[in-house]
Amino acid sequence: MASITSEQGIIRSEVIVLKWQTIRFRGYWIRYRLEPQIIRVDNQGIYHLGKVLFPRPNRVSYEMALLLKEKYERRYKRPLYIKTSSIATEIWGHTHLDIYYRALLRLPIPTRLRQRYTNRLESTKIIDIGVRAVDQNRIVWDIGDYVGGWFVFWLIRRRMR
Repeated sequence: MASITSEQGIIRSEVIVLKWQTIRFRGYWIRYRLEPQIIRVDNQGIYHLGKVLFPRPNRVSYEMALLLKEKYERRYKRPLYIKTSSIATEIWGHTHLDIYYRALLRLPIPTRLRQRYTNRLESTKIIDIGVRAVDQNRIVWDIGDYVGGWFVFWLIRRRMR
């Protein structure tokens, strides 16, 4: 805890260090970090989600979204105001894009495209799942959930009952 002295007295501020946590999920390690209004999921190296999600990526990403929301609610004593299916869509989307970019980079493609896909691959390393106020691309995943994912995740929720 740090203290600052001023004319009005001592002002104390707490520095909260947010650490990465790991959990075992479906036989694999998942690394995540909980922050106010945001969940970050590691999607690189030994924590790459490709092997976790397959062979049933829709169902597994939904189960992971439920788990992460539960962890968030336990930590902050309040819900994360993002639909579970939207979180699942974001996890599914980042993982699939990562695999797609890696596959394209193995092909003989022009240098300009190679650089573009390498840059995009950087953005799939950490999945930032945040509320609209802090996550600029939340609308993309909400629309993706509404357009294509809603029916799939509705079926999954129905089967999980």
